[in-house]
Amino acid sequence: MELDEVQKAYSRWAKVYDLVFGPLFVRARKRAIALLEQPAGARILEVGVGTGLSLAQFPRGHRVVGLDISRPMLKRALGRVGHGCMGLVEGDAAQLPFPDGGFDAVLATFVVSAVPDSISTLAEMRRVTLPGGPIVLLNHFTSNRKAIAAGERALSKTTEKLLGFHADFPLEPLIARTGLQVESVESVPPLGYWKALRCVTREVGG
Repeated sequence: MELDEVQKAYSRWAKVYDLVFGPLFVRARKRAIALLEQPAGARILEVGVGTGLSLAQFPRGHRVVGLDISRPMLKRALGRVGHGCMGLVEGDAAQLPFPDGGFDAVLATFVVSAVPDSISTLAEMRRVTLPGGPIVLLNHFTSNRKAIAAGERALSKTTEKLLGFHADFPLEPLIARTGLQVESVESVPPLGYWKALRCVTREVGG
């Protein structure tokens, strides 16, 4: 999946994204934000901010910057820029336009399986997070149940082309290569099919 394909997929989604993913994932997004466990004044980067559905759910006092590759999505997010959002940035998650350690924490909802290079994307999140700071991922990962995993593999090409994400996306190889330590994994609504991961940085191979 190439970057331009991702942009096209989410440009198609922009007008209906809120209807499909708004109410359905509100509890999952709230839980992911809670897992950041950041005090007032914390600098938080949301990678893949999309139409800004998460922005109103951050506690007052957080200083949030949202980044997304899709300009149509960001245009819709402008209407949700409020008390805690410091700005929106158009950019590639695999080449974040921010300095090392520029944020206290990073949130990425439904992102790492939707980018062409998930390893580089997580490496960039790690780079811009202060040492020891949390990176929270809200995402689908390949099921541990063989029958479901086989179905996800079969559907992966279709979901990449039409929906812009990998249905077959195993967690363990991803974490092993990114210098992250998983502190917790939770199943979240709806149906517990999605996972919320709280990660912190560690030395690769440590």
